[in-house]
Formats: sequence, C-alpha cells, structure tokens
Amino acid sequence: MKGIVKCMSANKIRVAVLTEYGYTVFDVEGGEFEYGNIITGSLDEHGFQVVTNESTGRKASVYIEAVQASPKSAQALCLGIGRR
Repeated sequence: MKGIVKCMSANKIRVAVLTEYGYTVFDVEGGEFEYGNIITGSLDEHGFQVVTNESTGRKASVYIEAVQASPKSAQALCLGIGRR
C-alpha cells in the first residue's frame, strides 16, 4: 500500500499518511519523515510495521495507531487535538 505524508506532530513523532482508503496514523519508532514523502508498506495493519520512505529510499520502524481514519480524526490524532 502507498500513501503520502500529510500531517506531522511538532516533534515529528506522530505522522498521518493519506492512502487510497483514508488516513493511516502512526508513531515513528525509528526513521525520519517529511511532508510530501511517499510511504509504502503495510499501512492497513495495526501495530509495529517496517515501512519504506520511497522519497529517501530508507526503511523506518513505525507503530500504527489508526487505519482508514477520516481527515478530521487523523488530524486530531496527529496533532494531539482533544488530549488532556
């Protein structure tokens, strides 16, 4: 599955990627991402995954929190909106 980075937390730890099925939101365990990077991998499965940042050619470890999220939900998760 392929997606494009559309949202990142201020510390670049949480990332939201737009796929053909909605947004996938994950925490970065190892690796780096920037807005607009193309990401491939198992973006439709929860838990720990290894994805490829096609824009840099590097692999990254992530923990997928949400799949097929709506734009509003993805933004809230990515930016921490609504957290206490």
